[in-house]
Amino acid sequence: MSLRIGLFYPNTQSMHALSPDVVRQSPDLLDMQSHIDCAKVSEAAGLDYLFMAEVWSPYGPRSRQGGIVDPTLLSPVLAATLIPVTRQIRLITTVHTSWFHPLAIARMGGALDSLSNGRWGLNIVTGAGFADKPVGAESAELDHDARYQRAAEVVEIMSQSWSHGEIDFSGEHFRISGRIVGPRTVQQPRPLLVSAGASDAGRNFAGRYADYVFMPGRTPLADCRARIADIRRIAREAGRSEGSVKLQMHASMLVRESEDEALEASASLSQSVDLDYVVEYLNSIRRNISTYDDIYAQLGELELRKIGKVSGAREIHAGPDRAADEIERLATEFGCDGIALTFPVWQPEEIKRFSKLVLPRLEKRGLWTHPASRGWTW
Repeated sequence: MSLRIGLFYPNTQSMHALSPDVVRQSPDLLDMQSHIDCAKVSEAAGLDYLFMAEVWSPYGPRSRQGGIVDPTLLSPVLAATLIPVTRQIRLITTVHTSWFHPLAIARMGGALDSLSNGRWGLNIVTGAGFADKPVGAESAELDHDARYQRAAEVVEIMSQSWSHGEIDFSGEHFRISGRIVGPRTVQQPRPLLVSAGASDAGRNFAGRYADYVFMPGRTPLADCRARIADIRRIAREAGRSEGSVKLQMHASMLVRESEDEALEASASLSQSVDLDYVVEYLNSIRRNISTYDDIYAQLGELELRKIGKVSGAREIHAGPDRAADEIERLATEFGCDGIALTFPVWQPEEIKRFSKLVLPRLEKRGLWTHPASRGWTW
């Protein structure tokens, strides 16, 4: 079984590197040609999919002023613009089910899957996308487990609409009967679903519905193994095969011709990290820590810079052989079925370099084959 290797698509100026230098060096986010080039190069390189995340609020005022996650292009809209400039590569978009009505998502998905000829997948997120009140007020009305219950109802409603058109559903959050206009999805009975749920409710949702389970690259080995085993147990108990749940992890890839060149580039990236950006990022995901001094005392500058380089991704900044070694470790020790790659600076040359230097090594080791050889399947 070949690894599925995709691009954690840059729908903001700097996806995971909290660095003003990266913001300046990356292509212009609001220039359509930047995205045409990125998508075409990704497809030509042999990547399987473009995974588009979503945020709704900036981390904080300083990082916002520096262009970190603000602006962010709405992933379903961005995906629609990339459909006509690609032919085979898959497109995964993120939708927050706590904010969007299932009929709206069903219609959007039907259109995207039809126009792409069955290349669309949906990443379901239940939170508020880093948003606080008042932006996240609607999502905040539901507690954590209720958001997953709502998400499950959303999937059930969408699945009915996509598979046979007629909807007859009555739940805690929605009561819907009837039919909405098509098109229905090309992929049947439904498109690929992705989830990153880690809590009890999140694992239960993923086990029942997710085809890809996404985990941050920083997830420790023991935690990763335990989580995916539990999700697959839930899948089996829900009548699904354990093999239908595929593990995807997230890695920051910076590869150069030699190990020394890669380490030098990585060190330069580390020094360019703005520590205030990192603090705002951490505060946005860890509300129990609210001041710079608290975080700095707990983590120290070195750890802050490591986080600032890659956010939650696994750092693979290496020469070609070690980069292949690290990916092989994710496959063999962590049990990864695929990897979503972030390139700190998302110039097309970085993707081409990975394709030239690393993919042939993975192919030689029997870890990867070109998507064309396997029909560009999920």
